[in-house]
Amino acid sequence: MDSQNLHNPGQHGFRAGRSCLSQLLDHYDMALDALEENQNADVIYTDFAKAFDKCDHGVIAHKIRAKGITGKVGRWIFNFLTNRTQRVVVNRVKSEAAIVKSSVPQGTVLAPILFLILISDIDRDIHHSTVSSFADDTRICMRLSKFSSGQR
Repeated sequence: MDSQNLHNPGQHGFRAGRSCLSQLLDHYDMALDALEENQNADVIYTDFAKAFDKCDHGVIAHKIRAKGITGKVGRWIFNFLTNRTQRVVVNRVKSEAAIVKSSVPQGTVLAPILFLILISDIDRDIHHSTVSSFADDTRICMRLSKFSSGQR
């Protein structure tokens, strides 16, 4: 995925050579640069609740096609996601099977890859700010000039 440039460059999760530490160090460097240039930094932190559970299969299919993953591989991925069922077992009693309408199957090799493809354009409409993520945790940072007391 990295060799095909399919990931967002600000994504640090589930990628070789990157980690939550690499994201933290990038943010630290940005904050130090802002201080050295007498600027402030406003930061917004976001987190997707139950991120893997809320991945829409149709949106994933659209995005993998847009990234050039088509043909047998594209169909295989869509079939992997759709027509799944799940059930709950309590005290050895199984519930009825329920169709899974959204999610990437956690614990599979494809789940993090598909999630990253799903959110790869998270920064598309964010301008004049730096967006970096570790999986579903995203940091949006904007450097601002400090105002003198007379400019406020």
